[in-house]
Amino acid sequence: MPRKRDDRRRAELLAGFVQQLLQHGLADLSLRPAATALGTSPRMLLYYFESKEKLLVEAIAAVRAAERARLAHEMQRRRFGGSVSEVVWAVWRWFSGRRRGPYLRLFYELYALSASQPARFRRFLDLISEDYLAVMEEGLRSWGFEGPEARAAATLYLGTFRGLLLDLLTTGERARVDAAVRYLATSLENELVARKPLQRTRHPIPSALQRRR
Repeated sequence: MPRKRDDRRRAELLAGFVQQLLQHGLADLSLRPAATALGTSPRMLLYYFESKEKLLVEAIAAVRAAERARLAHEMQRRRFGGSVSEVVWAVWRWFSGRRRGPYLRLFYELYALSASQPARFRRFLDLISEDYLAVMEEGLRSWGFEGPEARAAATLYLGTFRGLLLDLLTTGERARVDAAVRYLATSLENELVARKPLQRTRHPIPSALQRRR
């Protein structure tokens, strides 16, 4: 009779592997040094996760879930008035903070690798195509966008946001990139005012940001 896997140990190994990824990235990733750092063996990692690819997929999903939970907590903690520009700026400052650096480096490293190895990183591609896109789309709907236009606008703003994060990560030019984000936030708010000029421009924080954990 096969031995039952220890779920607690499995969770500990996954959490430790996530920290390895955030510290060292994927460039020289192999099971042996990762297992040594975690106080185990490659054989045990394969016992719990079946393959390096499956371990990597679970680790990526865990990183992104943790980041979404932290963002949701931060948005609730701030309790600001909720104008569009305030929300956009708060999200930007959170994502672009120094503490998010390891996560961003891993994210863009995976992004680049998935372009040349889409089959290997299919789960990652599925995650990035839907998770924050769904959050942004719901936010835009709550702010007045309707129908297919909401998804198109969400795609546009999410792509722009990710491009600005990459710009900041690679150049370090905070003032210039921050100015671009403020311009983006103001443009979005002006568009909403133009759509509904008689409606006040203060809006609730999108529920998706409040509940995603």
